[in-house]
Amino acid sequence: MSSLQIRSEQFVFDTPPLHGLPGLKMTAKRYYTPFSDSQGLTLLFAHGIGSHKEHWEPMLRYLFSHQNLQQPSRIREAWCFDWLNHGDAAVINKAALERRSPGDVSIAEWAAAIASFVKSPFLRGHRLVGVGHSAGSSAIILSTRAFPMRNQPFVAVFLLEPSMLTRELWTSHLMERETLMRRSIRATLRRRSVFDTWEEAANHYRKRKPWAGYDHEVFDIFAQHGFHSVGVQDGSKEETKVALKCDLHHEALAYQDVESHFEATDQYTRLCHVVPVHIVFGTVHDYIPSYFQDCMTDVTQGRSPASVKRVPGAGHGILQQAPEGLARAVSIGLNSITGDSASHLLHRL
Repeated sequence: MSSLQIRSEQFVFDTPPLHGLPGLKMTAKRYYTPFSDSQGLTLLFAHGIGSHKEHWEPMLRYLFSHQNLQQPSRIREAWCFDWLNHGDAAVINKAALERRSPGDVSIAEWAAAIASFVKSPFLRGHRLVGVGHSAGSSAIILSTRAFPMRNQPFVAVFLLEPSMLTRELWTSHLMERETLMRRSIRATLRRRSVFDTWEEAANHYRKRKPWAGYDHEVFDIFAQHGFHSVGVQDGSKEETKVALKCDLHHEALAYQDVESHFEATDQYTRLCHVVPVHIVFGTVHDYIPSYFQDCMTDVTQGRSPASVKRVPGAGHGILQQAPEGLARAVSIGLNSITGDSASHLLHRL
């Protein structure tokens, strides 16, 4: 790992109201280096189900290191967001989430929160690149619906092992998709979520899939940032335990939000003609079948990515399994971004 020092700041943002109720809070971290260039790119990252914003940190260190070899550095800063019921956001929003049904915090709601941040003064004058992993890919894509197609805020978008699919393909594989969805929900709800100590929590997950396949640094970050201390009533006394930040019911029922993936696929089909969309897949089809990849690269249906890269030996958990290889693939795409990256695509509308 590079010795490049990356600095970070934590933020909590308000999000747009929903159905007449106040919006949930969105937690974020801003990452930058002493060498960050004000003319460089600002990267926005959205994670997948069961993850949290800090999972990006090992990959970010590699990415900053790759880009820092260039003078000036091409990266200005990076922002990583928590889904509104994951990570630190789950803790801050706990009371509000208890008033909502599990599974009610959709990818589309998170996308609206990201779009609201994109419109904020924090990013005025920035050249933006959206990066999403798994369900986070759909969040980044859906955030672009808040802007006219000819006036998109992103100069490029990266989709890493996207979970996107057309409604037609989902229907044609309906039994398989619903079986896997039910299996994912059951497996999540069966997991243990409360432990006596941090060490016990880490040891428990270290021996189980998919965590056993994590890069060691990513696992350490999961153990450090995925849990928090909670008070548990034991008879007449309260004991301090260690629990997952994300409630398992919210995590499990996020798998049911297939509608957001359908909508994201439709939006991607339009967006790729005005914004360069780079896709990175793993070579192992362990969770997402090959027809997901075929769908995202089907030029006969108007889905024309700017580039497609594959990281050898990585599966759907590419961010957690291969942060260095993933950073290398994304870095190649970043190197292709020029001052007018999107303008040459407008004639294809």
